[in-house]
Amino acid sequence: MAAPAKNPPKKSFKKSLVSGAITGGIEICITYPTEYLKTYMQLYPEERAKGFSHCIKNTYRNFGPLGFYRGLSCLLTFSVPKTGI
Repeated sequence: MAAPAKNPPKKSFKKSLVSGAITGGIEICITYPTEYLKTYMQLYPEERAKGFSHCIKNTYRNFGPLGFYRGLSCLLTFSVPKTGI
């Protein structure tokens, strides 16, 4: 028979806070372009009628590749601490 498992080491609060904040920030950076386009289509119904690919092309043409991340700093400012906790 195997010996009973020992108690797992306790995680420090600081480590958990930092790792949660970093993970949340990465997740937001990955999903933000889709959220940006969804919001853009909701605010401008005339763009929604033209389709998702048109919104992608239009954003890229007008703002470049960083246009998909417009407004990201505001979201990160408030969401990273939230995901850390």
